[in-house]
Amino acid sequence: MGSYSYCASGKQLASWYGESTGLRMDADQEPTAADHGDVLYSIGKSDTVGRYMVAKRDIRPGEVVFTDQPAVIGPDNNAVPMCTVCWRKVNGSYVCSGCGWPLCGEKCRNNESHRRECSFFQERGKKVEIVGFGKPNRIYDAILPLRVLLLKLTNKRIYRLVCLLMDHQENETQSQKKRHQTVSDLIRHTWGFNRDFSASEVKHVLGILSVNSFVVHDGEEEGMDLIGLYPWTSLMSHACIPNVKIVTRDDFSYVCEATVPIKAGDEIVTSYHHYYFHLFGTMYRRADIKNTWSFDCICYRCADRTEQGTYVSAVNCDACKYSYLLPVDPLNYNTEWKCLDCNNKETNQVISDRLDKLEVEIDAVEKTNPEKYENLLRRMRYILHENHYLITDVKRRLIDIYGHLPGFELNKLSKETLERKVDFCDHLLSLANRLSPGQSEMKGYLLWERHGCTLRLAQWDWFRMKCTTNQYVNSLRAVCDNLREIIGILGPIRVDSVEGGNGLKAKQELEELDKQLEQLEKQTQYRDTTLTLRQYRADSRFNRRSIAL
Repeated sequence: MGSYSYCASGKQLASWYGESTGLRMDADQEPTAADHGDVLYSIGKSDTVGRYMVAKRDIRPGEVVFTDQPAVIGPDNNAVPMCTVCWRKVNGSYVCSGCGWPLCGEKCRNNESHRRECSFFQERGKKVEIVGFGKPNRIYDAILPLRVLLLKLTNKRIYRLVCLLMDHQENETQSQKKRHQTVSDLIRHTWGFNRDFSASEVKHVLGILSVNSFVVHDGEEEGMDLIGLYPWTSLMSHACIPNVKIVTRDDFSYVCEATVPIKAGDEIVTSYHHYYFHLFGTMYRRADIKNTWSFDCICYRCADRTEQGTYVSAVNCDACKYSYLLPVDPLNYNTEWKCLDCNNKETNQVISDRLDKLEVEIDAVEKTNPEKYENLLRRMRYILHENHYLITDVKRRLIDIYGHLPGFELNKLSKETLERKVDFCDHLLSLANRLSPGQSEMKGYLLWERHGCTLRLAQWDWFRMKCTTNQYVNSLRAVCDNLREIIGILGPIRVDSVEGGNGLKAKQELEELDKQLEQLEKQTQYRDTTLTLRQYRADSRFNRRSIAL
């Protein structure tokens, strides 16, 4: 999962929990896929990326590669005080008498997982003290690492697997080291777990969480996000064009599903980024990966200056006026940029400054003012390739405005705006076919956004008698087929996520449209029967007359 690794040694592991953990280790004391169960991968290891997954056999798109349960779930950093059981925001009106954590009430206090955690505090004679509600509280930064550490006492098998993950301590900044020391002191000294966990052990776990945790829930407001640690999923390496997708189910379990054909022996890779990032350029993505996960991505997309022929990083050449500048060596953060056709060259700093200015302009636009985004699009086409990620990002922002924000609901949009949104979606879908292939979340998102406009446009034509009923019926059939594809992609995702919620809406819309379609098809069939009878009579009269003549 990175260029360098720090994994716990056998001696460290033995000193941390001593007895056998129940993992089926191979001759080199490595976990095996057999320990995970009936899965479609095997585990490899290299000095470059650490442990990784390899396809055990040919895998078809849609096949489940494996499922995974979270070892732990907890609040993200800088969380506001929330119930540690149901994750609702709390105000301190109810506090557990045993451990001091603010909770929702008796129901959460009597939850089995809370009673188990509470007992650890009671055994050590310690209580949590939360002061100040409704604003970020750094004490909540310690919940997730503590839960990982408690696996040492409650589930040694999973703890052993977690401790084998990378922590990238060698890449930590001074501020990260200071924060980790603060959390370590809180867990070991303030909460009394110093005899259970060493300082190095706590910091190793904190490093693992920094590199390997996943966001499992986007909170309704800032400071309410949840993250989880999935020990088997974390074995997968990152690639900027993944061949699998991770579906989060309602119980927070993961399903890893192939999105494209994977040959036996090929590496199974996921994208650590949100799918919005799949359309961003290499320099942008690699810098974010380096900053967030502390490694340099060297996947085949990052190494390809054209990014699979999409040119999402291409900048117009000022010298020849018709070609584009691309990075000479995209794996070098300070690479020179060179025109594809002429000898014009620019430094990376010049290109970065040019793009930074545009980014500032884009971020300064108010969401309630899409016309400014439209103006930016018109300007940027003279500066950037039509597929450049800044252009597609502005289109994505417009997609999220049209049909959603007050004043821009679908029934208030002009036909021209509806058609523009469809064009935006089609453009991004064409790029997603290469950069986020298969039945990806990116595709599901774009199909859903396009759906509302295509339905509205079909209705617009029919209501104004711009098309026949037969044509309208055919349009509705296409819309229903589109909804079925959306449901197949977004339907299995956790319902209280944005994507899962859209999948549920798609199911409800399909039910309604199927009813309308059934009624219209009956009417159309009746009309077709009537027309056929009339035509038969006309033909008969003609034939009789012909015979008489």
